[in-house]
Amino acid sequence: MLHLGIVASVAFDERPLIWPLHNDTIHRAGRGVDFYAVYHAAMNLQQGRGLYSEQSDGVTPYWYPFRYLPVVAVIFQPFTQLPPQTAHLAWLAITELVLAALVAALWRYFPASRRRLFATGALLLSSPYFLELYMGQFTFVTTALCYLGLLLPWGAALLSVSVVLKNFPLVAFPALVRQPRYWGHGVLAMTVLFIVTVPHFLNYPRQWEHFARVNFRPEGGFHAGDCGFLQLLHLAQQDVGAQLSYDAWLGWTGAFRLALLAATAGLVLLSRQASPLIGASALLLAHFVTYQHVWEHHFSGILAIGAVLLLSQAAGRKAEWTVMASMLVMAAPTLFGMLDTAKDTSIGDPSIDWPRWASYVLVLPKVAALWALYAVSAGLLLRSGMRSSHAALSELAAQLRIPK
Repeated sequence: MLHLGIVASVAFDERPLIWPLHNDTIHRAGRGVDFYAVYHAAMNLQQGRGLYSEQSDGVTPYWYPFRYLPVVAVIFQPFTQLPPQTAHLAWLAITELVLAALVAALWRYFPASRRRLFATGALLLSSPYFLELYMGQFTFVTTALCYLGLLLPWGAALLSVSVVLKNFPLVAFPALVRQPRYWGHGVLAMTVLFIVTVPHFLNYPRQWEHFARVNFRPEGGFHAGDCGFLQLLHLAQQDVGAQLSYDAWLGWTGAFRLALLAATAGLVLLSRQASPLIGASALLLAHFVTYQHVWEHHFSGILAIGAVLLLSQAAGRKAEWTVMASMLVMAAPTLFGMLDTAKDTSIGDPSIDWPRWASYVLVLPKVAALWALYAVSAGLLLRSGMRSSHAALSELAAQLRIPK
């Protein structure tokens, strides 16, 4: 009931219960702004403009620039038959249904225990999730569909949808290599992604240039709404006087991202722990650790990763307490509501006027919890022991029935 009460407040109150708690409720354009980015792109498509055009469509009240694959605007076309505010409410309802489906799957496929009750409570009372609803985002939906794609018998289609909505579930695909029953999932997802992406970008190369620039060379974003590890590094490099150029920053952080993702993929492929859920969780966490723009709402998806790790039978008592503590930190609001005393909606980034320590206090708990989850996932893989590369290739050959 508490969950539904907060959701109702998010949906209908001018300033919902969560409004004073978040940078992105106070200092962004308004309720549903991220949903309206997609709504506006869908309207552009309907009215014959380029998907990434910032020209007004005469319907969408406000929006942020659209940065997703063109097919997302196609998927969201039905919402343009509704007024923008009603369409946002419809998306909120769909997000709630995905949450219910994930909780139901966790209860069906994992044994009854206090872990299951804790995971359910964390998901239902997640502050980042309520923020996600307010903004109309879909990081949680993408992450949940990725896991539902691995848990449900007919999940290949759901995994494909998750990859199309946001591309980050692609990093989890090395975990599918270990289990032949998931090869079809990966093939279907990659085929769908190719069909809906490559022909369009070949026909509209400028749209590809725009998509690649905003997603692979992201600018800005280092403000009070960013709770990621790279935000912490950004603060630190400023304070030690290492003012890197934009290209140097992208170079160093890009190398770090590739290195951690590659190392995690190698760990997944060589570990004797063959569970695709644990492997996928480790790879998804590596993505969030190394991604430049990890907003507070992203932790709604990271909490889903934590829930799966917590319910994993491979997680021992020490891992259990670490994951539970991390999930509590992630589910709770940051200290933003206490630090931003003025709550002046005309200011874009209130942290500019804060003492420096306040920015660290804001970001450190979330970063520590994120790294702790990643450490648990890597530890579960390492604890099972490692195979040689020859043994891994032999296993793959046997699965493919390739004679040695």
